[in-house]
Amino acid sequence: MSFLHGVRRVHCLGIGGIGISALAKFCQAKGIKVSGTDLKSTLVTKGLEKLGIEVFVGEASTSHFPAVVDLVIYSEAIPETHPERALAAARGITQLGHFDFLGELSKEYRTISITGTNGKSTTTAMVGRIFEEAGLDPTVFVGSLVPGWQLGNLRIGQSEYLIIEGDEYKQKMVKLQPETIAITNVEADHLDVYRDLEHIIETFAEAAEKTRAHVLVNAMDKNSRAVV
Repeated sequence: MSFLHGVRRVHCLGIGGIGISALAKFCQAKGIKVSGTDLKSTLVTKGLEKLGIEVFVGEASTSHFPAVVDLVIYSEAIPETHPERALAAARGITQLGHFDFLGELSKEYRTISITGTNGKSTTTAMVGRIFEEAGLDPTVFVGSLVPGWQLGNLRIGQSEYLIIEGDEYKQKMVKLQPETIAITNVEADHLDVYRDLEHIIETFAEAAEKTRAHVLVNAMDKNSRAVV
């Protein structure tokens, strides 16, 4: 049974972001009523409104928080002290961060996580298009807009395959539970959250250890080889 079973209303915090906007579109496609808030109006939020998703723009406030909500999805950049998150906590409403949501979803599919320091969006889009052209009808979450996909950063398929761009920032990709992980490359990056290159390699190794079947690495990159 899907973790979304029984969820009728979702409210998204940071809905204008490339990641949360894809989750909002996915939930709407599953027949769930979706609303959300963000600081400012953008092409992304306007696109969501065209799809029929309620978007409220402005400073943090509880004034647009729905009376009845089953699930709050939030950008990892939004702290627990945010007024809407605090209200959700007070009401006992389930809250999931971007990759907490994707982590739950990854359990329900034959999931492929595309991760690494660089090249994730391009590789995720390429793998998604390859699966699409092969008739495998995947669902794909990618951190950019893909030409030819109506929803841009999301493709909704009907098969057992789910392809996700596994963001390495703040160790988000470790929350996924894929069947296959592909690591594009590993470099010293995001040193605001990682101790050093060794810490980064250790974190990719942790993600690889959670993978159910296949670990693919860039054999031309010595740091990627060190992961396995």
